[in-house]
Amino acid sequence: MTIPDKKQLKLLAIFYKSTLLFSIACGVMLGALNFQIFFVAFGFSFLSAGTVISLLYKEMSKQHEYYFYYNKGISKQTLIFTCILTNLVIGILLIIIGSYAKHS
Repeated sequence: MTIPDKKQLKLLAIFYKSTLLFSIACGVMLGALNFQIFFVAFGFSFLSAGTVISLLYKEMSKQHEYYFYYNKGISKQTLIFTCILTNLVIGILLIIIGSYAKHS
């Protein structure tokens, strides 16, 4: 895997932003089930179910978009890895913030 250039990073950010709606919606719905520790529950559901649902949605309804990114030099695996990694980092940060706020 090569290091993406500036244009490819911009395209990766655009792809990631297109998956955010489902990730956030899933996180809010599952986080609301346990309101006392909302940020922790939101973080877990954002990084797990939110990622899976948003990528599944892309796979089923927007599969033609992968060809656009492939023609720009970005593989499908890179797009998926970027989405998973970013959601993982954000989810872990939310879990840490929620755990710290709960104990304060």
